[in-house]
Amino acid sequence: MATTPATSTAPVQSPVPTERVGPPSRPTAPLRDISIMIGGQGGDGTLTVSDLLGRYFHARGLYIYTARAVLSRIRGGHADASTRAHVEPVWAQKPVQDVLVAFDDDAVKVGLKELDPHGFVLADQGSVKTEGANIYHLPLSITAASKVGNGLYKNTVAYGALSALLGFDVAAARGVIEKRFGRRGGDALNFNLKAFDLGRELVKEAGLPAPLFTVAAGSAKDHILISGNQACALGFVVGGGRFFSGYPITPATSIMENLDKMLPQFDGIVRQVEDELGAINMAIGAAYVGARAMTATSGPGLSLMTEAMGHAGEAEVPLVIVDCQRVGPSTGEPTRHEQSDLLFVVFASHGEFPRFVLAPGYASDVFEITVQAVNLAEKWQIPVFIMLDNDESENTQTTPGFDLSKVHIDRGKLLRQEELDKMPAYKRYEFTSDGISPRSVPGMKGGVSQTTGNEHDEWGHVSVNPENRRKMMAKRMNRLELAKQDLPAPHLWGDEKARIGFIGFGSTYGAIREAQRDLKEKGVPTRFFQARTLWPVPKEALATFLEGLDVAFVVEHNYTGQFARLIRQEMPEAASKLRSLVRYDGLAFRSPDLVHPVEEFRARSG
Repeated sequence: MATTPATSTAPVQSPVPTERVGPPSRPTAPLRDISIMIGGQGGDGTLTVSDLLGRYFHARGLYIYTARAVLSRIRGGHADASTRAHVEPVWAQKPVQDVLVAFDDDAVKVGLKELDPHGFVLADQGSVKTEGANIYHLPLSITAASKVGNGLYKNTVAYGALSALLGFDVAAARGVIEKRFGRRGGDALNFNLKAFDLGRELVKEAGLPAPLFTVAAGSAKDHILISGNQACALGFVVGGGRFFSGYPITPATSIMENLDKMLPQFDGIVRQVEDELGAINMAIGAAYVGARAMTATSGPGLSLMTEAMGHAGEAEVPLVIVDCQRVGPSTGEPTRHEQSDLLFVVFASHGEFPRFVLAPGYASDVFEITVQAVNLAEKWQIPVFIMLDNDESENTQTTPGFDLSKVHIDRGKLLRQEELDKMPAYKRYEFTSDGISPRSVPGMKGGVSQTTGNEHDEWGHVSVNPENRRKMMAKRMNRLELAKQDLPAPHLWGDEKARIGFIGFGSTYGAIREAQRDLKEKGVPTRFFQARTLWPVPKEALATFLEGLDVAFVVEHNYTGQFARLIRQEMPEAASKLRSLVRYDGLAFRSPDLVHPVEEFRARSG
């Protein structure tokens, strides 16, 4: 982590224990906040254990946040996943782990750095050689291979052992397996149930003091557990989206996978094409003929789409582009976390064209902003970008069900035939007072026009006339000002009288909200400007937010503090109050990473 100037100082890591002497003490009351990490080699089934735990805790009414750190390969290399459960809402990873399930010594090496003093390690005997007072070895793989017939079932054996060590309700824990594998039925269900029972027996046979500690129940049973990519797909469908084209790329792929299941049920179309050039150009074609269209990609794919972005901007074709950010440039770290595409998205393309850049912060916000993005694209007839990031795309979290009563469809100036019939002449790029031209689609009587990537006059004819160029550029670019009231407003959190503030976007929402909660417990009030529109920069709202602040920490996952740079560019008068807090090691902020700089600032300020 770094503060302004945003230089390459190492990120501040959460404080974690490094040494333990003797058996760890056990909490006597049920834990209200628990996090369990599962680590091993890719293909060991770490995500399966995390998923089963998430389902169990969700059924118990707890708020869930799951995270994973995997390599971009099918098998091999270290992989881990964590499941956090809390009686109150959570939006980020817990700073420490309470339990570590280790399938190999690498998992122990990685996980012990984060293990809480009261925590313990459930280690796979035979694969884990590390010893310790808080490490319990059970033959997970051996049991799965010898008694179930396949060592891969060690993950469900581990889940069974955890259910005993943490005092799970047995029927509810088994129910999770029945629900997860019930559709497959047969051996898949029976073998997993057998593996679960064997895991519980291992704990009993080993004479471990089960339960080591228990977990409280919660009241969020009516909530849903969903990832940002799933919420994006749902928002597109509910918002009237009917065409999606894309090419598989981490971490955007699951948007296409989810839409492939949903869109055909609403007479929609999903196309996996040969590359990202085909994806965006096919989406432009679909939007041109009247479909609400979207494509999704990550940094490398976005680079390939750049020329077509400009084409959509010049031709005034409505389009939604989702950028699921990862570590770059080039291939970078495909499965790690970053927010370093912002300046590229804001300024991409040769020449200039207007675009809106939106950034939801959590699952229900992703759903809402995706609906808004589709409306904005059609109303203002320009490309609209949704900025997600790896954690927001892939991690799951508990959220209330989405309120569909708030969804409305705004198709802007898309003409109906009867409206077109009343027009004395149809000019596709007609100059209007609001800068938006009426739009017909191919096949409508009287709606013939030309559409190219060239500069054009009102009729769509190619033009190099200087006066026309000035008017057309003003017509398009003025939309950035005219549309401000339509753009997603920031969400403001915390104490409006606080002297210390945070500014952030995307998944930094979670760490900031939890840091606010931690600081409040220490008697330090803060306020948080959650930017949901990044471009155009919401200058008026930011100016109001900055009034009365001594400092505003701009929190983001990139090296150069890109959003802080945008704010300084657009609001030079605000520069003295801004401090960049950046992280760019592929990992996400946790609350202590933000609490410590605030405490240091207060100490320096007296």
